[in-house]
Amino acid sequence: MRLTSGRLATVAMLLVGLAVLAVAGRLLPSAPSTQPPATTAATRATTAPAIRTAPGNTRGYAVPDVLGRTLAQAERVMRAGGLHGGAYERDPQGSDAVVVAQEPPARVLVPPGSFVGFRTRTGVQPYGVPRRLRLARGPTTAAYRIVAPDPATHQLAVAVIVPRATDVELWLETGSGSRVPVLGSTRDATWCRPRHRKVRCEVRLGVPAEGLWTAILAKRSSPPAAIEITITFTPL
Repeated sequence: MRLTSGRLATVAMLLVGLAVLAVAGRLLPSAPSTQPPATTAATRATTAPAIRTAPGNTRGYAVPDVLGRTLAQAERVMRAGGLHGGAYERDPQGSDAVVVAQEPPARVLVPPGSFVGFRTRTGVQPYGVPRRLRLARGPTTAAYRIVAPDPATHQLAVAVIVPRATDVELWLETGSGSRVPVLGSTRDATWCRPRHRKVRCEVRLGVPAEGLWTAILAKRSSPPAAIEITITFTPL
């Protein structure tokens, strides 16, 4: 079929138009994809999981009170509360270390994952752990250290177990040297009750001051005795 000059001109114009469109497609930028970028294995490996508060918690976590606990116990309590805790570098780090101060203090609101620093000491009796003493014949005195929390939020609970023939007195001395009577005698019927061959005394009283104390036990009876004392500070 023979093409007239008019048809040849039309075909030529169509070919030129197609060529212009092809060139424009290569030069113009493509539209951005609406799909999110794929997460690579390397990206996932370097993204640390965040510690989150409970649903609806927009204020943070209240720092737990760990005074008087062993270092290991205090660290576990902080982890359970979504926080991190540890002793300062120059403080004791061993299994016999006991927390005597913390920063931030208890009940302060902090963001999840915050660090709580502990001041620790050795030679301090942990809360709730019985102290067993063997006192020699005749009047004898024994002493050991404890740490007392905020008196506005805690109460002191003391349990003393002695043989029936033993008479002892227990008091506390604060850091300033003031004396706090706890138990005047294990023969006091107000606080003490016989149990088999022993006497158990239970006393509760307010905490007079915060800080390191010394628990002092004086045996007034003559026979030697094995004595058990448990001092605990309970929240009010």
